[in-house]
Amino acid sequence: MSNDINNLNIQDAFLLLNGISNVGPVSARNLIRYFDGDPTAIFRANKSELFKVNGVGNKIVDSLINPKNLEWLCSEKKKIENRNASFISQPDLPSILLEIYDPPIGLYVSGNLTNRPFVSIVGTRNPTMYGQKQAREIASYLTEAGFCIVSGMARGIDTAAHEGALDAGGPTIAFLGSGLDIVYPPENINLYQRIIKQGAVISEFPFGRKADRRTFPMRNRLVSGVAQGVIVVESASSGGSLITAQFAADQGRTVFAIPGRIDQPSSAGCHKLIREGATLIRSAVDVIKDLRPYMNEEQYLLNFDNDKKETSLENASFQNLNKSELKLVNELKEGEQLSLDELSHRTGLSITETMSHLTLLELNRYIKKYPSGKYEII
Repeated sequence: MSNDINNLNIQDAFLLLNGISNVGPVSARNLIRYFDGDPTAIFRANKSELFKVNGVGNKIVDSLINPKNLEWLCSEKKKIENRNASFISQPDLPSILLEIYDPPIGLYVSGNLTNRPFVSIVGTRNPTMYGQKQAREIASYLTEAGFCIVSGMARGIDTAAHEGALDAGGPTIAFLGSGLDIVYPPENINLYQRIIKQGAVISEFPFGRKADRRTFPMRNRLVSGVAQGVIVVESASSGGSLITAQFAADQGRTVFAIPGRIDQPSSAGCHKLIREGATLIRSAVDVIKDLRPYMNEEQYLLNFDNDKKETSLENASFQNLNKSELKLVNELKEGEQLSLDELSHRTGLSITETMSHLTLLELNRYIKKYPSGKYEII
């Protein structure tokens, strides 16, 4: 790298532009377009030239001509090297990301990107056991079908989706709302490391940038923007998942939503999306059929072009249960939490029989019992 800010190479110019304060994706896009796609020309320009760019004012100009820019660039490149990461500049980003209104200037990547088509799975940070199970299973089946699962590594549904993809042996990518050196939430450090080994952890933010109210929406537009479709598993009537879904709709991506109980707050957002035109899905097969054009045709015909596959996906985990256990599981399948008495009444089993079967189901991790005494399917 040259010691002169006026002699930057293209890769370094993108990295510096990405890290400069007051320059966001839209102002960066305007700058790059004005200078005919050459980011090095931005740093060779004088003030009068920079002021001609739409949306560029005093704060941006002062940031672009800051004498400490070269020092920051040298430091950032060392951090990238020390963490065995990389910075992918805009021209080398996945083409689907370049289609959105405000594409990133570049992305920090720890791990390896895949050339699989992407599907994003998002949802609440406080899911039900039913929601977590759906996220894991759908992620797993989509991974087996040849997709790469994308999410934001947040608590709840995001975590379950990443784990489902990893457990299926496939890659997954996580977009962070912070720099690569900040793991949030901190309890996901092991997940972070697993994702790097099998996929990639990605951020558009420089090292040291903490997550805040501004960075999460920016992260969400990339979660949707990189994907062919976005699946919302569980969501309240407002929140980050609905923001991601709105980004997806604006970006021309397919929005899928899983229905739930009408009286369950964690399903309110999904029901809202379905009413507004999102595609209701019952299993991963519904997603696969809609996104068939992005799949390998031979793999689609082999694994998913029949109704038997859909049935097997839905029932595989319950094939070893007896009739009484299946009765209890079927009552809980819609995500409802029910007490011992309620389950006994609905299934026609005696209290003693119901208690015995529920105990076995809990021991075998089909259901979970809450302190309230109610049961929910896992």
